[in-house]
Amino acid sequence: MKSINHATQKKIWEEEHKKPYILKQMDSGNPSSGVVRFWDWLKNKKHHKKIKGIEMGCGKGRNVIWLAKQGIEMTGFDFSKNAIKESISRAGKEKVATKFIVHDAIKKWPFKSNSFDLGIDCFVTTDIETIGGRKFAVNELIRVVRPGGLILVYVLSINDEYHKEMIRKSPSDEENAFLNPISGKFEKTFDRAEILGLYEIKVKLIEEDRIEKIEIFFGKAYKCKHYWMIFQKN
Repeated sequence: MKSINHATQKKIWEEEHKKPYILKQMDSGNPSSGVVRFWDWLKNKKHHKKIKGIEMGCGKGRNVIWLAKQGIEMTGFDFSKNAIKESISRAGKEKVATKFIVHDAIKKWPFKSNSFDLGIDCFVTTDIETIGGRKFAVNELIRVVRPGGLILVYVLSINDEYHKEMIRKSPSDEENAFLNPISGKFEKTFDRAEILGLYEIKVKLIEEDRIEKIEIFFGKAYKCKHYWMIFQKN
C-alpha cells in the first residue's frame, strides 16, 4: 500500500497542467459531459437565469468558460498556477467574463458564505488525497452556496474499468483509491454511500444518475459509469 502527501499531489498536477500526459481530456476546451447535462437540467427546471456559480478545482477552465457562455456568472479556482494562467488566457480568447484565482480547495476559501447559486465538484474530491481534505473542501463548497442553492457532484465510481485496473496495479493505503503507476498521482473512486457520507448531512440529494461512457487511456478504451448527483442546500 502507498500514500502521498499534499505537496507532492500538487506538484504532480502542476506538471500535468504544464505538459498534459495522463489526463489529456482535461486539457480539452470542451466542457465535461456531466456539466453539460447539469446545464440541461437547470434549464428544464427553470433554474438557469441570473445565477452565480463556482467550480472548485476548475483546471484550465473548460467548465467555467462554457457555463459563462450560457449566461452564468462564473468563478473558478485551482491550486495549480499553470492551470489558472491558462484559464485566464482561454477566457480572454473566448471573450467571456469569468473570474479565476489560484487557491487550494483544502484551505479556507476566500468567498463569503451564501455567495453562489450553484457549486460544482467535477472530479475534484476524486483527486483530494485525504479524507479530511475532502471533508473540508465539501464543507466549504456547501458554505459558499446559498440556502436552496444547488451542487453538482460528478465523480469516479468503483465500477469504472480503468480505475479498477489501476487499483489492482497500484493501490493506495485508502480503500478504492490508487496512485497512478506512471505519474504517482492519487485518485479516489467512490461508491454511493461514500458520496452521501460526504454531502448528505448538510444538503439534500434531489437528482441522481450514472453516466455511462467510454474513455480512452493510452490508446485503450475503457467503460466508465460515473456518479452524477445534484444536491440542494437545506
